[in-house]
Amino acid sequence: MARVECRSSQRGVPSEWVELAHVTDGQLRKARARLDKHLAGSQQISSAVATAFIELTTDCPKANPSDLWQHGIYRHLLANGWSDQRWKRVSGFALERVFVTLYQPRLLPSRIRMRILTATEANQLLAKLGITETQASKVDLFIEGQRGEEWLVFGAAHVKSSIAERIQDDVPASLAFMKRGLLSIAITMDAKSYPPPHGNCINYGELGGRSLGVEKERVKRNYIEVTGQFDGLFSFNSRTPSSAAITQSGKRIYTMSLHDQQPDQLVQLLAKRWSSHKTGVHITKK
Repeated sequence: MARVECRSSQRGVPSEWVELAHVTDGQLRKARARLDKHLAGSQQISSAVATAFIELTTDCPKANPSDLWQHGIYRHLLANGWSDQRWKRVSGFALERVFVTLYQPRLLPSRIRMRILTATEANQLLAKLGITETQASKVDLFIEGQRGEEWLVFGAAHVKSSIAERIQDDVPASLAFMKRGLLSIAITMDAKSYPPPHGNCINYGELGGRSLGVEKERVKRNYIEVTGQFDGLFSFNSRTPSSAAITQSGKRIYTMSLHDQQPDQLVQLLAKRWSSHKTGVHITKK
């Protein structure tokens, strides 16, 4: 197992060391070297982070993706002088690119794709969908299905490195999609750990990885399982407890790896929803 140093931001507080299952120290060193090389290259910073992360998960498919994200990528960048604020600015865009890249070949057999649009394109598409009560910045990925030569928007994905309270900022957009019979899902790494002296850096996340009975974690699960503010949430932290088969809202939290056998739970849900989608408007041709 690879061992990762988790430093405190407070002077004089000793580091904690985290062990990552299904990853060797050698694999982690090579992945971080590749990340540094990508960042030094000509590609966009978020694309460099996304590429390095995909390479790391491909090398270590049995490892917890959220641990690779939190301890393999994030902590390395902190050690290289990144601020937490800079990470937050980059990580969201990087994750969007991760899921588009990984899921393109998995979804195309079902004639489905996820796309990142510019703000102008997204606002134009939202207007076509009749969604005027939300901004383009609140929709990370548009989900489209193909009929004939054209592509029909049938949903959206809201991508989060961690849950935190800011997922509530996406709720109005999510409800606007659902109100119009469109799919709205959340995709997250559920990445959250506490450095010393406040914690031991284990990446429990915020959806019950430490203890499903902790009140604040239960409340965040309620966004899906009780109030159904999204059609589903897909967590790529193996410590996130999956929902029971039946929930109060009928919506569920799914816990996955980035390299599950295909078709995985995300592909299955999108394929099922697309097969039942009847609307024949809001077409894109790209």
